[in-house]
Amino acid sequence: MQLKFFFARREFCSENPYVICVNGFPKKHFRGKARHVLDGLREVLRPCADAISSRALSMIYGAEECLSCGKIAYDVPVCAECWKKLENYVGFDSGARCSKCGRILISEIGTCLECREHPSLTSLDALYPLHSYSLWKRDLAFAWKMEWQRRLSPLFARLLYDALRSLGLEKKVVVPVPPRPGKLKVEGWDQIEELSRILSGRHGVRTLALLERKTSLEQKKLGRDERLGAAGAVYAISSFAKERVKFPEEVVLLDDIVTTGATMEKCAWLLREAGVQKVSGIALFKV
Repeated sequence: MQLKFFFARREFCSENPYVICVNGFPKKHFRGKARHVLDGLREVLRPCADAISSRALSMIYGAEECLSCGKIAYDVPVCAECWKKLENYVGFDSGARCSKCGRILISEIGTCLECREHPSLTSLDALYPLHSYSLWKRDLAFAWKMEWQRRLSPLFARLLYDALRSLGLEKKVVVPVPPRPGKLKVEGWDQIEELSRILSGRHGVRTLALLERKTSLEQKKLGRDERLGAAGAVYAISSFAKERVKFPEEVVLLDDIVTTGATMEKCAWLLREAGVQKVSGIALFKV
């Protein structure tokens, strides 16, 4: 159980810093720098409040087990040893990764066999998945997504921020892959939206919700060919972005788990059609 501070997700319009956008839609004009500063502080303090409340509860009720290995963990559900393993992923500049999809190479050089023989990422310049979706990492992702272990969100956001810095992309605009319609209302949270908010509030990364999802069809229930065919009918540039936002020259798409890359590819194509010159993608896990 955690003590939580509930705040609406707010973004500042790039054209007018005093227009507050709640969940991607303009709500009200606030004049004066005081309100601007207060809303910024609110985004910064929210993850801090969760961390402080978690540490306090750990001190009262004792330590807990690491979600990965079962060893003792205190204020976060991952022990120090497993956290180091998460930090030490295979680097993208090591030559051991596919330059296109980010898959770890076995005997290939530069590009994996799949991207050579069946290239499916044409609009996406590069994809950077940090870890494979397997073994204890899969259990960790399951606990986060399906068991609502939201204390993992700041840890995962930190991993993503460190990766963006190592790739020289921390100053680029991050565009989150949008959730299914109604997911926030039904489940109360979306993993990618939460990562995006923490990256913005805690690490100072500029995020823009430029995309929207048109159907509630779950991609994970589809096969590879169905995913590739369905992505085009699922995503679109949001009406708000079309009317109010000046699209940047380069963006980084953000997703939690990548399977075929169809979602990233379609989103990249839409952003290029809207005027973006370069689109990369980053994700926590790749199936």
